[in-house]
Amino acid sequence: MPSFIIISITLSDVDPPADCLSVTCSEPLTYTPPGSPCGCVWPLQVKLRIGISIYKCFPLVSKLADEIAASAMLNHTQVRIMGADAANQQLDKTNIIINLVPKGVKFDNTAAFLIYKKFWHREILIDDSLFGAYEVLYVHYPGYTLITSLLRLFML
Repeated sequence: MPSFIIISITLSDVDPPADCLSVTCSEPLTYTPPGSPCGCVWPLQVKLRIGISIYKCFPLVSKLADEIAASAMLNHTQVRIMGADAANQQLDKTNIIINLVPKGVKFDNTAAFLIYKKFWHREILIDDSLFGAYEVLYVHYPGYTLITSLLRLFML
């Protein structure tokens, strides 16, 4: 079974923007996107399983991030593809880990809910001719664990 592979291509750096070098963020926090006030924020974390092999996925990382950004109504600098691995025993599928980063301190409740709902209802439009069908494995936003669990229960 392949081990976890970190994709070396990210849509925006996980290092602080040049004007924010004095800020240090430790996981699970991440840096605010370029153009936002300097700081550390909680990303909304998503894990998808797409219907192509990990080797086909590498050159399409930026395209995937652009499509997620457009469907989630985010700026492309707010979508960070953090890593990928071959799906368990399914080498023709890839698990993708994505961080969606708020421009401010956090996503407001409405924005977090809408993004959460779009993923679970498969309203994120991803080109299936490039990526195959996708499956949502999780959507997690720290601080909203109880709310998102209840929403998932009522939305599915």
